[in-house]
Amino acid sequence: MKTANDADPHRLPRPEQLDTLTQDQLVACVLHLAMEVSVLRERLATHEALLGEAGVLTRDAVEAFTPEGDEATRRAAERNALIAAIIGKLS
Repeated sequence: MKTANDADPHRLPRPEQLDTLTQDQLVACVLHLAMEVSVLRERLATHEALLGEAGVLTRDAVEAFTPEGDEATRRAAERNALIAAIIGKLS
């Protein structure tokens, strides 16, 4: 597997197994991801609504937040781990 581009930490190498995917594998992967996204959106909306009702947090504050330092590094690592796990399911 090729290494990620150091100039762009969000760019991952193209896995070789993507070249041998069946249509069924790809559809299953997309459907699984769609289910996960749906659940996460519902839970996130619930958290934001409850925090807004309690006067703890506004949606504007969430939209304006930009992670920095260790938080940004942690999020990038988690995102890369998720992508690696998804790609692993495709092989």
